[in-house]
Amino acid sequence: MIRQSVLPPSFLPAFLVSFLCVSLAAAAEPSLAEKMPRIPATSPAEALKQFQLQKGFGLELVAAEPDVVDPIAAAFDEDGRMYVVQMSDYPFLPDQRAPKYVAQRPETWGSIRLLVDTDDDGKMDKSTVFADKLRWPQSVACYKGGVFVLAPPQLLYLKDTNQDGVADLREEWATGFSQSNVQGLANGFLWGLDHGLWFPSGRAGGSVKFKDGTELTPGRRDLRLDPMREKLELVSGGEQFGHGVDDFGNRFVCNNSNHIEHVVFPSNYLDRNPHFVPPPVLRSIAAEGSAALVFRISPPEPWRVIRTARRAADPAFASRAPQTELVATGYFTSATGITIYRGDAYPPEYFGNAFIGDVGGNLVHRKKLEPKGVSFSAIRQEENCEFIASPDNWFRPVNFINAPDGTLYVLDMYRETIEHPFSIPDDIKEHVDLESGYDRGRIYRLVSPDWNRPKTPKLSAASIPQLVAALESGKPWVRETAHRLLWERQDKSAIAPLRALVENGATPQSRIHALWSLQGLGALSADECLVSLRDPDASVREQAVKLSEPFAAESVEIRTRWLDLLTEDAPRVRWQVAFSLGELDSSEAVEGLLRCAAYFPKEPDLVPAVMSSLANHGGAMARLAVERNVGGSGFQLELARLLGTLPPSPDVAPWLKMVLSPDFAASRRLNLLVAFSDGLSRRGESLVPVAERAGEQDALAVLFAKAAEQATSDSASLAERQHALGLLQFAPESVVAKLVDDLLVSSTGPELQQAVVRASAKHRTPEMANRLLAPWRGLGPTTKKDVVDVLLQSESGARALLAGVESQSVKAAELERDKRQVLLKHPNAEVRKLAEKLLADPASANRRAVVETFKKSLDLVGDAERGAAVYAKTCAQCHRAAGKGFLVGPDMQSVQNKSPEDLLIAILDPNREAQPSFISYTAVTLQGQVLTGLVAAESAASLTLRRAEAREDIVLRENLDELIATGQSLMPEGLEKDITPQQMADLLAFIKQPPAGK
Repeated sequence: MIRQSVLPPSFLPAFLVSFLCVSLAAAAEPSLAEKMPRIPATSPAEALKQFQLQKGFGLELVAAEPDVVDPIAAAFDEDGRMYVVQMSDYPFLPDQRAPKYVAQRPETWGSIRLLVDTDDDGKMDKSTVFADKLRWPQSVACYKGGVFVLAPPQLLYLKDTNQDGVADLREEWATGFSQSNVQGLANGFLWGLDHGLWFPSGRAGGSVKFKDGTELTPGRRDLRLDPMREKLELVSGGEQFGHGVDDFGNRFVCNNSNHIEHVVFPSNYLDRNPHFVPPPVLRSIAAEGSAALVFRISPPEPWRVIRTARRAADPAFASRAPQTELVATGYFTSATGITIYRGDAYPPEYFGNAFIGDVGGNLVHRKKLEPKGVSFSAIRQEENCEFIASPDNWFRPVNFINAPDGTLYVLDMYRETIEHPFSIPDDIKEHVDLESGYDRGRIYRLVSPDWNRPKTPKLSAASIPQLVAALESGKPWVRETAHRLLWERQDKSAIAPLRALVENGATPQSRIHALWSLQGLGALSADECLVSLRDPDASVREQAVKLSEPFAAESVEIRTRWLDLLTEDAPRVRWQVAFSLGELDSSEAVEGLLRCAAYFPKEPDLVPAVMSSLANHGGAMARLAVERNVGGSGFQLELARLLGTLPPSPDVAPWLKMVLSPDFAASRRLNLLVAFSDGLSRRGESLVPVAERAGEQDALAVLFAKAAEQATSDSASLAERQHALGLLQFAPESVVAKLVDDLLVSSTGPELQQAVVRASAKHRTPEMANRLLAPWRGLGPTTKKDVVDVLLQSESGARALLAGVESQSVKAAELERDKRQVLLKHPNAEVRKLAEKLLADPASANRRAVVETFKKSLDLVGDAERGAAVYAKTCAQCHRAAGKGFLVGPDMQSVQNKSPEDLLIAILDPNREAQPSFISYTAVTLQGQVLTGLVAAESAASLTLRRAEAREDIVLRENLDELIATGQSLMPEGLEKDITPQQMADLLAFIKQPPAGK
């Protein structure tokens, strides 16, 4: 066991510079292959000597090739036998493999390996291929003597029925998981306290057909399998490879560059109220931001080196290159396997830490989770180094497992290259073996100083009392396996000791396991819930609130206790009560939810919890909140929006009467009416007819008249006129048309012009479209952008805009490339055909040729200051860099590790490797509104599309006529028409410049 690196980090830059110098001083025109020497693999024994670990920790080898290869996930059964997922067919599907790979090995398959430590010395000494012929397997979980396996497109149940170590039973439980992106597959089985098997659906998409015939389309959601009830359902989530959970059921996920996210809001509650549009369920919780710094000690791989060497040959480049161009340190680019350490083998300060691998950086990162409201703040624990790092480029820590002995196991896929094949330029890819390492792999045990390994318990032979006692173990594998076995056995003799454990368990974890075990046995009663609702630990009380929901309607004591808990200093308990009150259909629920308003805005996450509970009480709550003026403006606005989204309610008339009263504060009135009308528009309604049905048409007409007078008054301030126009967006078209004629003129300032354009957006008629275009030549660029944005939201507007292009009253060059792409991909065939005639650019169709043409930019000296101007003009509407711009596409900080050539390809050929999360969609509502953007969030009831400048449009599914995936990135093609090679060089210099203070 080695605790320190034999290579000091300072050696690496010097090594790399020497390597570059030797490479550049070689033969006059060395071949590309000669410039790319392969990095040899290291034996397991030698690899152990090279690791650099912190705080005296070390690594011990548990298993290595040939006993295990390409391990990416694992699960221990009740006797500590280890089922390991071997993704030996990474990274290609069979039809994607080039001839050189077929010659190397004709077939590729993934498999499940069964590893057994026969003498319990901590090393796996027996290895059996449990199941073969699996395609891209991702995860495994033990159940009733067999295992569930995710191997897209299938979810399988495998079992060895004759005890020979090989699965002979193979059942397909589901199929349809997508294989479209090797980095976005369904993965990450984890058993929940609720006896469900939870797992991320990945980002690759797919339509999943379960064994009972039901079909689910996960989209940006995860899945939960209830194997005993044979039910598959959608749950909150939506990320890539990695899934962690803490002792209390909090789930954590990650993607390549966003290394730690908390799944905050549970979809089972959010889905109850189809008229409420919730916030994103995922929250990035890293204290330093999603794209965190990492400190690798390994040199970049030769295929990365050669790209640097090409540019290092230029003296001007070499003199200005930052160190990140010579050593690939920087930010997370391949975060994976997020796992919460929950064992008892390390010092107490490590309990609850998050461990995350960066497989591209050959390192393991550690974070401490600090409570922050109902979520967390994740804080880096090592300064200027990583908890585990290796100079070996083959070290690929893809996942981690809380092991039976209380330690953390590190799964090392051990590959020469980990990279999506599309991300490597073709000429370099010819000289890289992307399958190298398919016959290697290691599993390590992370150990702390002075730790002594305990014997592994054999829980398969444990009695019921022993299993109940095991729920008090400090080792999560012991607790969770006992929890699973108690549920699988369904032995009612466990009920009495479990009830005793609810009252007398030594730890909060044991008492929570006892509660959920009783629930799984169908033996939980209101009595246990009441005991736990008074537990001294807030986490136990939180779980007790959730578990007491079935009893609350009949139990006055439980309902009373819920309301008492709202006053306690425990935000997560209060949050759970707010969710659980939605299970009641009584006036007590409304009063309880109104009490929650006392904690706004200090506890903003309470708002979605309350809103999710208002499926049957939204109207009453909206009226009472305004009447009593409770909850603050943000809460009242959400209620107003909900009131508008709900089906017609008797509470609308009294609410409107209050808001339209002359005595009501004008600023408060506008904001409430805007929110209410926003809700109405989501279900295809508008304010005027609703006010007429409520008998408030006269009051509304008076309000509109006063607002129109103020909007056109030269004596009113700009703020007052903008305020008036904000209200007039709900006025009849005749009123708005006159305002457009009067104010959309060159003598009006741009702020007021933009306000009147926004006011016209709800009137998607040909007449309004023509009015907006009439003064086109006299409008400034910002106002023109807003006009185009409004016109593209309707078919008539798109037709009018194209007619303007055809008549040349609107120049095609005035339409930004993302707007041209919307027209070229329009859902209406006639609009599409006309757009192709007027806007298509056949000369740019060959993206690879365009990239080749612009490669000259890589040899030019770029100026970051000039590049900032190029960025502001061409990129800032969808990307953020140096704190500027809008976060629609990837944050530029997260791609700083990419080479200039990779960035060039991504900019000029955005569809070469379009990630599923950045694919553009077009939504058409039942009213004919056309909305385009990437899917930023979705629930069972709604979806949110995000477009340029981070503008968002929310569509209720019940109001959705059609949703079309364009199949292309939201980022448009054709940027080469707008910038020169020198400007491209400047843009790349701006993107690649180190952040301030780094």
